[in-house]
Amino acid sequence: MAQIIASTKEISNKRESLIVLSNSLKNKISLLETLWEGAAKEKYVKQLKTDISKMRNLLKTILEFILILEKIIAIYNKAEKKNEATAVS
Repeated sequence: MAQIIASTKEISNKRESLIVLSNSLKNKISLLETLWEGAAKEKYVKQLKTDISKMRNLLKTILEFILILEKIIAIYNKAEKKNEATAVS
């Protein structure tokens, strides 16, 4: 049987860290949109829109990964409870 490398608590902690990081990314994206003024702004905004699109795709992927982690934790905990109930009976 395969050895479990991470506990559900460790996975939950990583999930929480990813949520904090994703919120930080959202805030930084918003901040970037307000930084430049003047002649350079047009080029900056054009490049920024491309970069923001990439950042939003990354953020979407991170959030999807968080949802998958949540599902894994729920499935594992359900199986663990079932195993405990089976062992007791």
